[in-house]
Order: sequence, then structure tokens, then C-alpha cells
Amino acid sequence: MEQRKSLIKKKELVASYKERLEKSNGFVVFFNFQGIDAFPMSQLRAQIRSEGGEIVVGKNTLFYRAFKDTALTDHREIFLNPTAALFAYKDPVNVTKKLVEFLKETFEKDYEGKIKGGLLNGKYISPQGVITLAELPNREELISKLMGILKAPLTQLAFTLKAVPQKLVLTLKAIEEQKT
Repeated sequence: MEQRKSLIKKKELVASYKERLEKSNGFVVFFNFQGIDAFPMSQLRAQIRSEGGEIVVGKNTLFYRAFKDTALTDHREIFLNPTAALFAYKDPVNVTKKLVEFLKETFEKDYEGKIKGGLLNGKYISPQGVITLAELPNREELISKLMGILKAPLTQLAFTLKAVPQKLVLTLKAIEEQKT
């Protein structure tokens, strides 16, 4: 009876990982959390939660079962050593930035080795790809840059339109001064 409960619990965990992947639109990053103390890990989890994400620590066999129907099937190395999964339910760039910053602070030069890889839009993303994703501007930065690009021609047009009557007035004034 006890063994049956254990099997049911494992199936529930696998299903919950699949649900999280679906909720995160096919985005997950796996990292090795070995060497991170409980308190810093709980702080990281709180930061990630505030950015619209979630960190789940789990057993590699259960993670593998949950993600065996994805591009991660060919990347079993992800499911070795202690593994945590980062899911982003809003902006994947923000939560990935937080994770990479935390790993840099905690492990300094060795932080890259802690990132195992993951999925982005259901496709495999390498550890280097995760770092590159963390270096991208976040959604707010991109929107403000886009607004700046869109605003520039309008500002130029406004100055041009303002300059036309000004030049006309100056020209008329110069003609008037010449006649007197």
C-alpha cells in the first residue's frame, strides 16, 4: 500500500512539472543548485516569484519523465547532479537575468558550469544560450527603445513644421527691412 502511494505521488509530481512547462509557454531553465545554502536559495526563490517565475527542486528521474516528450530527450546530461528548474510565467528574460546574476554572485567564475540548459519555446537552449538570454534587454527596456525609435521621426517632423512658419516670418521681416 505504501509503495502505491509513493508511485501516485511521483506521477503527480511529473504531471505538475508538465503543467508548469505548459503554463510557462515552453520555457524552463535547469541549473545545479549544489553549494547554495538554504537561506540564499529561499531569497532567490522569492525574487523569482516576484518576477513572475518559480523555482522547483526535484529528482532527476522525475524531471526526465516529465520532459521526455520534449527536445530535452537528447540532453540527458541536464538530468545529472542536483537539479532545480526555473519556470517563467511572464517575461523569461527577467527571471533568467535574476538567476544568472545570483549564480555569478554565488559562484563567481564557475557560475557558467551551474547552468545546465533548458527549453525556450519548446526548443533546446544550451547553457551559453541561457547566459545570452540573460544579457538581452528586458521587455520594458525594449518597449522604451521602440518608443524612442517611433518618437524620433515625429519629433523631427514637429521641428520641421515649426521651422517653416518661423523661416517665413524671418524672410518677410528681412524683405520689410530691405524696403525701408
